[in-house]
Amino acid sequence: MSDADNKVNYLKKLYKEIVLGFSVSEYSGKPIFIKHFSELDNGEQEACRIKYEEVAANKGLQTREDKMNLLLKEGYWSMEKETEIEKIKKEISDLELIRRNLVIKRQILQNKQKVSEATSKLNAILKEKEEIFGFCLEDFVGKKINEYTIFNSFFKDKSLQNKLFSEEEFDVLSELELGQLVNCLNNFYVNFSHSQIKRICACPFFPSLYNLSGDNAYYFYGKHVVDLTILQVNMFSQGKYFKALVESRGQQGLPPNDVMEDPDKMIEWFEAESETPKFTADGVSYVGATKEELRKMAGNNNAISVLDYAAKKGNSMTTKDFIEMHGI
Repeated sequence: MSDADNKVNYLKKLYKEIVLGFSVSEYSGKPIFIKHFSELDNGEQEACRIKYEEVAANKGLQTREDKMNLLLKEGYWSMEKETEIEKIKKEISDLELIRRNLVIKRQILQNKQKVSEATSKLNAILKEKEEIFGFCLEDFVGKKINEYTIFNSFFKDKSLQNKLFSEEEFDVLSELELGQLVNCLNNFYVNFSHSQIKRICACPFFPSLYNLSGDNAYYFYGKHVVDLTILQVNMFSQGKYFKALVESRGQQGLPPNDVMEDPDKMIEWFEAESETPKFTADGVSYVGATKEELRKMAGNNNAISVLDYAAKKGNSMTTKDFIEMHGI
């Protein structure tokens, strides 16, 4: 079995779990079922968040804003540090926006390296900030929400009717037992990240199934939108986006068969098609671009390579030659 086949088979398993609305894992040697949350479930979670905020306030915990004012006043933190945090965040955001319009591979790699360096610098400052700020109201609320999520994620049966633990049983779980559940849930979230959903939609089996739905989520899942899980909504939306991208290219713009059979190659193709700037003017050259990159930028097969043009001129080009190359 080829590497592409292995990928597709694994992604078919994830696809099945998204459609069913639950995943199967193991805890203490027994199968357990992980519920896929819906927006309604998230609404319940937000209601609990408000309750936990009230509890934290009654315990006398300060909000991060109040803690910030106190630390600034006493000189344990500075506005210069806050300004630096915002500056780096903007730098990362700007770099990511720039990357959307890059085509030359070398420039893309340089951009990613700059993002990585800025992110490392930002994380170091944020770590310093967390150590100084200590435990705040938001930290208490976050901890309680995490516990709420864990408690409501695990079930004994695939009908998702019987929770894995009663409230009393959950409250007395050891750190080790709770850690096992957290690891199980972390693995679940990794399996169903946005990048994984994109890979599912890029599989060769998915477009055929999606096209039968006529862009109708009810025909695809047999459920009303209000009853869909968040993963089901995300997968349907991603499938719709990929379909529109393929249709915009027409028959001449379809990827090669070997690309269509491999979800990761298809993702690269989709991203190249969605991020490549479209130029209508002919005769544009880009130093450092490969022929394939030039063709993508030009949107046709008439892109000009400076090296090829120079070769025709005996590897010696005058200003007049450059003007002629650009059709001016």
